[in-house]
Amino acid sequence: MKKVLIITLTLIAFYNCSEMNDLHQPYLDKGETIYPAKPDSLISFSGHNRLKLQWFVQSDLSIKGARIFWNDKTDSLDIPITVTPNVIDTIGAVVENLPEGGYVFEVVNLDSYGNKSIPVVRSGKSLGDIYISSLNNRQILSYKTTTNNITFTMSSSDPADYVYSEFMYFDSNNVEREAKLDLDNLETIKISLEDIDTSKNIQFRSVYQPFDNAIDLFYTQYAEFVIE
Repeated sequence: MKKVLIITLTLIAFYNCSEMNDLHQPYLDKGETIYPAKPDSLISFSGHNRLKLQWFVQSDLSIKGARIFWNDKTDSLDIPITVTPNVIDTIGAVVENLPEGGYVFEVVNLDSYGNKSIPVVRSGKSLGDIYISSLNNRQILSYKTTTNNITFTMSSSDPADYVYSEFMYFDSNNVEREAKLDLDNLETIKISLEDIDTSKNIQFRSVYQPFDNAIDLFYTQYAEFVIE
């Protein structure tokens, strides 16, 4: 009698285990879902009505792309990613057509099945006409002319984001030329335009980079300088 009871209990247990396996089998067949690695060290770079995001992918071969969200996820951008084995890849994406202002971005990496990584959030700023309107031309304080040559002395008062000044002029062969007053010349604050046709006016403007890592330069309007 005991043997029959043991056999019966064994059959019941086997049946119950089989039934449970039948319920879990589709999930067992699918296997464990492994999500792609999240974007590493996400940073942003300001630009002119645009912004660049950059992050690292540390040799996760499952990653096939990324999705960038902004404006409370009402806008998004998908980019393809090709991961290099055993290499830390640098991924960059430029988000265009951004009105001037601050933004919060959420970035996820994607695998071929559409699985998303843990999101990473980063703020950024797009610059435009408001910032440009705050820029001033570096002023010409004085100048000295000789035959086919002119030397300018420029103002030394400049904000930290000033990069250089550009000069457009015509040479003695009526060819338009360009010259720059860059940071290397700030000690003397002078620039010489050689072989210049002093009978024609000079156009000049200042160039700014709002942040060290900004992806665009910003320009003042050209001003005209009359050689008397």
